[in-house]
Amino acid sequence: MKPLPNIRRAFIPTRGHMLYDVDLTGADAQVVAWEANEKSLKEAFLKGVDIHNFNGTRIWGTAYDPAKRRRKLSWRDECKRAVHGTNYVAGVRGLQAALGWTMGEVDLFKRTWLRLNPGIARWHQRVDAEVRSRRSVRNAFGYRIIYFDRPDGLLPQALAWIPQSTIGCVTARAALRLRNSCPWCPLLLQVHDSIVFEVPAHRDSPSNLELISEALQVPIPFPGDPRIIPWGVKRSSKSWGDLEKVSWRDLTDARVRELA
Repeated sequence: MKPLPNIRRAFIPTRGHMLYDVDLTGADAQVVAWEANEKSLKEAFLKGVDIHNFNGTRIWGTAYDPAKRRRKLSWRDECKRAVHGTNYVAGVRGLQAALGWTMGEVDLFKRTWLRLNPGIARWHQRVDAEVRSRRSVRNAFGYRIIYFDRPDGLLPQALAWIPQSTIGCVTARAALRLRNSCPWCPLLLQVHDSIVFEVPAHRDSPSNLELISEALQVPIPFPGDPRIIPWGVKRSSKSWGDLEKVSWRDLTDARVRELA
């Protein structure tokens, strides 16, 4: 079977422009950590560690090997999906099918995760109470969704809506800030947690890229502890399908760019 073509290569930058794609790093997990006010997870994100390896080591200890393929996925990816599913109260059978684990392994993982991160369990209880009493939930920006179905099966939807809507708000606000601060930077596309835009070649300088980086900083107004989620960045002079990951430091530090 032939691999599918990289359709993104059909989208090329305007002549004399560089194509950029920025995306929020670990956004869903960070919103959950701050919504749950889970201290250990928040500290890990603030230190910039790989959150999935951090979680894997906490759960499995020294036996954890992120690259090891145990069943369907690498151990790191197993951990990532198991945490994501537990945060959004996925059922045991659903996680078992996704991970190839036994029901006992899934049940043990869920109990261990919630024991290590009691704030997640309290967040579940709080959101469930809001859905049952008000038929609605709000995100940190104050936006609300109202449910008209019976509340018994709404908790997974409500838990997922909170981070997803929060990320949508951050991305939309960042795009607006970018348009206002850098009008010479044409916006092309928003895809949930990412923004695609172009930078004219004569503007592709450390000082202008610093302006872009600053424009993207949108604080999420969590009560008493706002959070700015960092952005990853990729760029290409060829096409959307040929993007290469770079660092903001390399882009905005003139000395680093000269050495490159």
